[in-house]
Amino acid sequence: MSNEPEESSGEPISAEQRLELLEKGRRLDRILLFILAAVLAMTLASWLTIGLLGQSGEQAENSGAEQIQSLQEQATALQKQVAELEQQVDQQGHQLSTLQSSKPAVPLSSGDNRAVQQQVAQTLIGQEQSFQHSLGALKNGMRDLAGMIAGSRSWLSDYQEALDKQVGESQARAQRLQQWASDPSDSPAVP
Repeated sequence: MSNEPEESSGEPISAEQRLELLEKGRRLDRILLFILAAVLAMTLASWLTIGLLGQSGEQAENSGAEQIQSLQEQATALQKQVAELEQQVDQQGHQLSTLQSSKPAVPLSSGDNRAVQQQVAQTLIGQEQSFQHSLGALKNGMRDLAGMIAGSRSWLSDYQEALDKQVGESQARAQRLQQWASDPSDSPAVP
């Protein structure tokens, strides 16, 4: 058999007809080749997908297991710390109870009480005087500010009234503290 087809009458086929026959055969070959390539590509893609999903699932299971294990380790470590802290609290509670039971309360004598009373009174009087000086400085600063701002006489008088009231109350507290410090009786007169 020869590669060149002939007609049944024995005449040779023209070049165009020969090209058509070859193209038809090639088209069929190309279609089969494309189908085969598509099947191979789909098979390869499915293998890759299965491989990737299988690995990620295993990794997720492994990482989940690792996380659970690390959380369990942390939980046991925290439980140990809690147990140690509870033990320390128990020890300190025991020490506190033994200290309270072994140390008798020391009553203050009236002389000690008097000295403490005078010291507290002097401290509080000093605080009241510092408060009065601070209010005075604030009052002077607001007066200076009012001198810089036009039309500020209305709020300045209200502000000075409020400060004068606070200064008066502070002076009254200081006087009561002085009376308390000089009072020979042990009863405190200051609320």
